[in-house]
Amino acid sequence: MLETKLLGLECLNELYKNDIDFEKRFCVPKNYIKDLLVNEAHEDVLKGHFGELKTYKILYEHFFWPHMRKDIHHVCERCLVCKMAKSKVSPHGLYTPLSIPITPRVYISMDFILDLPGSIGGRDYIFVVVDRFSKFSYFIPCHKVDDACNVTNIFFKEVMRLHCLPKTIVSDRDSKFLGHFWRIVWNKLGTKPLFSTTCHP
Repeated sequence: MLETKLLGLECLNELYKNDIDFEKRFCVPKNYIKDLLVNEAHEDVLKGHFGELKTYKILYEHFFWPHMRKDIHHVCERCLVCKMAKSKVSPHGLYTPLSIPITPRVYISMDFILDLPGSIGGRDYIFVVVDRFSKFSYFIPCHKVDDACNVTNIFFKEVMRLHCLPKTIVSDRDSKFLGHFWRIVWNKLGTKPLFSTTCHP
């Protein structure tokens, strides 16, 4: 549509050809044609739907009207196709490199395997503890409802009795690892908790 000649407006090229600001663009009146032009520039049959900036650049090359950016924003914001295609995932955080472990059993990581079919004892989570140096791992069945205190008890009963005191523990930001109880324990023992970057898998 943008390539089509609009009859009766060809004279504008001659009228404004020396005007630096106008740059041979058609001046669009205040009527429904503005939305039609924006929709035409925004939706490309082959390339999909352009964003606001790309749509603006396409229109700016050929047309002018006051508050063009605002009108483009309103049309793009109401576009159902764009709303459906827009990502609902939080943007990823930046990578935070971990120090390389230099000895076994003192640099560990912890996480949970979630939402498993329940066992006979009703356990539906697996508490995973990994020695970052040797990759030796513990897989301890537990319950989804276990709080920070219960997880701490499991950790000391199943892991600490076989390990020496860890210097660092890497975990995600699960509430089971962020609880006040954990902080007191690690503060007393001199262990440094390290948490993975927010919104980074």
